[in-house]
Amino acid sequence: MSNYKHGIRTSRQATAISIPVTSDGCIQCVVGTAPVNLAADPYDTVNKPFACLKKEDAVTALGYCTDFENYTLCQSIYASFNIFAVAPLILINVLDPKKHVKASVSKTYTVEGGKIVIDEEGILLDQLNIANEGGTTTYKADEDYVASFTSDGTVTVSIVKTGAAKSEKSLKASFVQLDPSAVTYEDVIGSIDMATKKKTGLELVNMVYPKYGYVPSLLLAPGWSHVPAVALALDAKATSISSLFTGKVVMDVDSAEGKADSIDKVKEFKDNNAISSRGEIAMWPMAKVGDYKLYYSAMMAANLQYLAANNNGIPSRSPSNKDAKITGLCLADGSEVLPDMDEANDYCNACGVVTAINMNGWKNWGNNTAVYPSSTDPIDRWINIVTIFDYIENNFKLTFFRDVDDLTNYRLIDEVVSGFNMQLNGLQGSDDIAGGEIVFDHEENPIANILGGHIKFRTRIGGYIPAEDIENVFEFDPTITQNALEGGGE
Repeated sequence: MSNYKHGIRTSRQATAISIPVTSDGCIQCVVGTAPVNLAADPYDTVNKPFACLKKEDAVTALGYCTDFENYTLCQSIYASFNIFAVAPLILINVLDPKKHVKASVSKTYTVEGGKIVIDEEGILLDQLNIANEGGTTTYKADEDYVASFTSDGTVTVSIVKTGAAKSEKSLKASFVQLDPSAVTYEDVIGSIDMATKKKTGLELVNMVYPKYGYVPSLLLAPGWSHVPAVALALDAKATSISSLFTGKVVMDVDSAEGKADSIDKVKEFKDNNAISSRGEIAMWPMAKVGDYKLYYSAMMAANLQYLAANNNGIPSRSPSNKDAKITGLCLADGSEVLPDMDEANDYCNACGVVTAINMNGWKNWGNNTAVYPSSTDPIDRWINIVTIFDYIENNFKLTFFRDVDDLTNYRLIDEVVSGFNMQLNGLQGSDDIAGGEIVFDHEENPIANILGGHIKFRTRIGGYIPAEDIENVFEFDPTITQNALEGGGE
């Protein structure tokens, strides 16, 4: 575009608020830490799943800030609602405001303009005490002063003009703060208390479908999944969600110093830390969005949900070569990473890791699950094939669960065969699969099995493989040149 302005022109500005696109075919379930002191009820936030349809839901339920390193759930809140505008988002917080806190401290602040500013984050307002400088008089909240959070998570204490503290020149504040550093990876993995049956951490994934009716098909824990024990626990949970469904894990390869802190160390770290499952989508390194640094898993999971939501909720599209909506890549220490295509191919894609490349804008780059290159079976290797198979299998269970315990007769068999073939035909018609068919084979269903209450169907599905390598062979044809010259002489 010319720098010299002469004529008429228009411009566009991005919409300030995006309405989330909902999708039930590829739903994120995220486990991590949140700034619960900012929540509506800080003590009702721990180890329970929250289903959020908009950012306000997440902010109210769990709080929100941009300290992404300490409050890892905020990465997914930001990626899902601010960047990709997708919903629902399932969040499970493991930071306990009764357990993960620092020791109480007291500090004196000068009153200016009828208020004091406590320049500290993570303060639990119900445990904030305001007294005179000598500490001999304790003032009453909402009667002598009003405490509230500012936009950056710090606290302002405004003195009530008619209250007992109206003449004070300085005040002593005593408070308790959250301590996200006290949360461990064991808290994220969670457990089941055999006495109380109370579940924590990843064990709560099984509660999502019974509670909300959503199948959490994308499991992630940005800020934690680069820990091998957490990645393994995520993968184990994804293989059997609510004892019925199958999901995938979007996880990170650790880019911290001494780990995979350069692209040529990615394969070694992956191999040494058992990152090798068909259900794992491994990401390296971290992503940058402006000044923010996020784990790539948070961005990729939101991206996958976005791709499905914009394809009628069907997760059949590969995320590779799609807009990553990032401004760069970096290591855990913030160092810039700028891989070229050959490096991305040879050091990441070749060992089953997804990264990004800058091709006039950053694009996700990689089609393989973490099982590659150990397995090249299409049903295991390709991300889009794994996701569409999981989607179809989960839909089969959801659709025909009602037939469990029904009478084993031809009506039931025909209902399953006809109904599921109709679904498969619809997916074929929309180009989400190449084709598919379910059959009931009498040879696989002997009378002894039927009398034992067991019937078996068999489904064959053909999926579309991503066109990962497009080749065009160019050659020089002298006859074309000769014909052009001879024709030009007439």
